[in-house]
Amino acid sequence: MPKQPSEAQAPSTNTSAAENSLRQSVAVKQTNSTANVTAEKESEQEPTVEEKNAEVRKMLEARNKPVELWGKVVDQDGVPLSDVTVETEINHFVWPPEQYPNGVSTNLEITTDADGQFHVSDNSATGIHVMLKKAGYEQEERNGYGSNGQNGSQENPAILKMWSTNIHKQLITGNKSFKIVPDGRPYFINLTDGSISERGNGDLKVWIQYTNQVQGQLSDWSAGIEAVNGGLWEVPQGAINSGFLAEPPFAMDSAPLDGYIPSFSLKSRIKGGQREEIGNRYFYLLLNDGKEYGRMSINLFAPFNDETPGLIRLSYAINPSGSRILR
Repeated sequence: MPKQPSEAQAPSTNTSAAENSLRQSVAVKQTNSTANVTAEKESEQEPTVEEKNAEVRKMLEARNKPVELWGKVVDQDGVPLSDVTVETEINHFVWPPEQYPNGVSTNLEITTDADGQFHVSDNSATGIHVMLKKAGYEQEERNGYGSNGQNGSQENPAILKMWSTNIHKQLITGNKSFKIVPDGRPYFINLTDGSISERGNGDLKVWIQYTNQVQGQLSDWSAGIEAVNGGLWEVPQGAINSGFLAEPPFAMDSAPLDGYIPSFSLKSRIKGGQREEIGNRYFYLLLNDGKEYGRMSINLFAPFNDETPGLIRLSYAINPSGSRILR
């Protein structure tokens, strides 16, 4: 006969049923949890192309903001110029940039009043560009005058200068590149004939010291410029750029009367084998015991490349007449 289950075996049957019920409950919870995670992932999907474009458009259109320029036009002696034609170009960002890569511009002509003043503004623009025109005069800022925000005020306008077209001086100019040995020895540059030598007289004394370098280890690097029997007046810049730009990005048509210092120097530490420079700098020059004025762009490199251990790059204009006018 088949063996009948004993009373002791009955609890085993009840436990199995409870375990099955628990497993089903866990499975339901896991299914619900998976569904919730899937729903969350779907809600966190990347924005659509339209949404992305809308965000980019909002960001770019924020570049359009109120701009205003209060200006005063004067001649080379600071005398206000009336009846100057002020050609203004007001720039605006327009969507889409693919169709309007440079935005759009609104052109307007106004005239300076008896005090040489003018005013231009726009409630939504990226900037204002100004060109000045008057018979017998040239604008000092050769590329025009730009403003991308609040510039000047009615009580204190921005000064824009024009020069009489008959004011041009006979200048000594040069654009030179000299290879040197950067071991600290001085080099003398004669700006009149554009020559360089290790001995003798010159208008500038220039040197670079970059020796005892070890590959990959920090080494001392230094350079200097001295105006022999004269002085240097460095034009302040927001940032010093590398490389060399012969023509300054701003007007240098009139040398300052004073404020000159005898020399300029720069020290740094670089890893052996790396290239260093003083950066593209612009100086007014006081030369020949104060009898001459000039301007120059200059940069000193060491090393310049594998073939050139040291290099001087400079461009200059000297007025030998003693006048501070450099145009």
